[in-house]
Amino acid sequence: MTKRYANALCILLPAACLSTQALANQPQPWSAGFNADISVLAGYTQSTSPFNTDGSSTISDFGKADSESNFLVAPLGTISYTTQDLNNQIYFGTSRSDLAFGRFHLELGYKRKLEDNSTLVFSYVPGLISSETWQDPYLRDQPRAKTDSKIKGLRFQYNQILGSNFSLELSGGNQDIDDEKSGQSYNSETQKLLNRQSDIYFAELTHFQPLSRTQFLRTALNYTRNNADGDAMASDGYGAEIGIVQAINKASFALTFSYSYVDFDEQNPIFTRTQQDDRWGVFLASQYNEPMGWENWNLVSLIGYNQSNSNITFYDEESLLFTVGMNYRF
Repeated sequence: MTKRYANALCILLPAACLSTQALANQPQPWSAGFNADISVLAGYTQSTSPFNTDGSSTISDFGKADSESNFLVAPLGTISYTTQDLNNQIYFGTSRSDLAFGRFHLELGYKRKLEDNSTLVFSYVPGLISSETWQDPYLRDQPRAKTDSKIKGLRFQYNQILGSNFSLELSGGNQDIDDEKSGQSYNSETQKLLNRQSDIYFAELTHFQPLSRTQFLRTALNYTRNNADGDAMASDGYGAEIGIVQAINKASFALTFSYSYVDFDEQNPIFTRTQQDDRWGVFLASQYNEPMGWENWNLVSLIGYNQSNSNITFYDEESLLFTVGMNYRF
């Protein structure tokens, strides 16, 4: 996958794939030996973001960013090995459900199924895939240079805690920007406050409730701490999600609504106010099993809209996503 496509997915899919995650939370049986889950998605994205490097490299003011649109092709996949007792699994790759956690990355992990039907998951994100951002998003009246951003981290998941319908995730990582120069045209104190290098911590409690044999309700509460080196970029995020999953014959649909409030630590020195964001999204994911009788194949699609409204216009973001593709499991 190219950096351009990775960057588009990083902007658009973190919230959008909550619907896909709801579908993924339905129990999937393990089978012994090597298995793979391969997807190829094609779609259209439209995004507005001050960090979107597909747009103009030169800005003259700090108004809302221009809208940019792209067509994309995104191959995703996970390879796993499950022991004969069906209680242990090692996996490597990137899946559609993984994108629900706001990161497009390759992940190496281990799963352990317990007697009470719960599952422990330990995983490592080595930061092999990078996305693009501006070295200095605030540079005006001259071309801005691009740089790469990577996330490395550890994740722990406890699914169906003690056999219940509750699940927990705790994760932590580091966002590393290769050449961070935010605020370079201002004084050194401003540049220090705008530094985006950060440690990121995430916690989420999820409840997955069957309403009938074919209908499920997913709710979640989450907290994100972005402990950036620059105090004006450091923030606390509080989020909630609610989704409904409906199965009809061979098809499954998941409609998800999400909202989060993000409060930053210190006053932004360029805009002389402390940033506060309201972020929300609505998304519909669908999956159709064995189209035209093709065994082990699924037709998948995702339609989503995501918006972030900030008290600082420069940070307003908006995104629209439509993808369709095929998934193959063996």
